[in-house]
Order: sequence, then C-alpha cells, then structure tokens
Amino acid sequence: MAASLQRKAFWGMVWNFAESFSLQIIQFIIGIFMARILQPSDYGMVGMLSIFLTISNMLITSGFYRALIQKKDRTAIDYSTVFYFNIVVGIILYLVLFFSSPYIALFYSEPQLCLITKIVGLNVVINSFGVVQRAKFSIALNFRLQAVASLTAVILSGVLGVSLAYYGYGAWSLVMQSLLNNFFNVLLLWLLSKWYPLWCFSWN
Repeated sequence: MAASLQRKAFWGMVWNFAESFSLQIIQFIIGIFMARILQPSDYGMVGMLSIFLTISNMLITSGFYRALIQKKDRTAIDYSTVFYFNIVVGIILYLVLFFSSPYIALFYSEPQLCLITKIVGLNVVINSFGVVQRAKFSIALNFRLQAVASLTAVILSGVLGVSLAYYGYGAWSLVMQSLLNNFFNVLLLWLLSKWYPLWCFSWN
C-alpha cells in the first residue's frame, strides 16, 4: 500500500512538472506568433486587468478548495457544497468587475477597457466551475489527466487566438484566447473526471 502510494506520488510529481514545463514552452511559442502580429498596446490593454483577475481567481481557488484537499472524511455533500459555493463566489466577483468596469476604464484612461473588463471577467465564472474537479484530481494524485486537459486547452485556444490576431482582432484575440483556454480546460476536466454535483448544499 505504501509502495503503491509512493509510486503514485512520484508519477504525480513527474506529470505535474511535465505539465508546467510543457505549458511554458507552448505558451512561449504561441506568444512569439502573436507578438509578431499584435501591437504592444494590445498586450497592455489586457495586461492592465491581470491584477484584478489574479486576485479574483485566488479568492476562488483558495479557502474551501484547499480545505477540501486537506479534509480526510470528505463526502459527496462536501464536494457539492464547495462546487455551488465557488460558483456563487465567482458570480459575485464577476458582478464586482462588471459594475467596476467603467471606473477601471476611467482610471487607466482607456474607454475600451469597460467592455473588455466585462468580457474577460467571465474567466472568473468559468474557472469556478472546475475547482472541485481539480481538487478531486489533486486528491487522487492524478496530475496526468490535469496535464492532458491543460495542454489540450492551451493548444486549441492558442491556435484560435493566433488566427484571430491574424485577422486583425487586436486585443480581442488575447481576450478570446484567455476565455477559450479556461473554457476548454474546464470542459475537459468535467469530461475526464466524470464527476457531477448533487442537488444539495450543507451550511455546516
């Protein structure tokens, strides 16, 4: 039993490293293609919002997500509760970004940021749908399927992002690449995990 767990942990670490390394390489290659097409201002437009998205995603992926991984006597109700809770938090955070978008655009003196914030902010809601699936894979030390989902998503979204950039969509190609990357990733996590929430919620 101990030897089996050690092997599982070892291969989990290998896949985790392989995922991180491969993602960096693929994103670097995609970035080179897009950098040759897009203007620095396009990157700057989306980069201005990175701090808001980073904070929002941190709020979603911490807390109950980590508690779920550390808890020993997890139940189906626990998984479903965290799932619904994260979706509610994701929607609330998105609404904050949505109604703050005019002020963000005003702060940076970029009128386009108002609409871009409303669209790119959807990443927060999309990510909230995949938190439990990621937790289940992490608990099972199954980083291979997480790697498959991440790499497939980044390749598909990268190809579509480069295509949009080529056809002149500018900053919107980066926005759509980001949305599609998270959408494909979450979709694949659902398909690979085969886990679905129960219609229940525990306040405890």
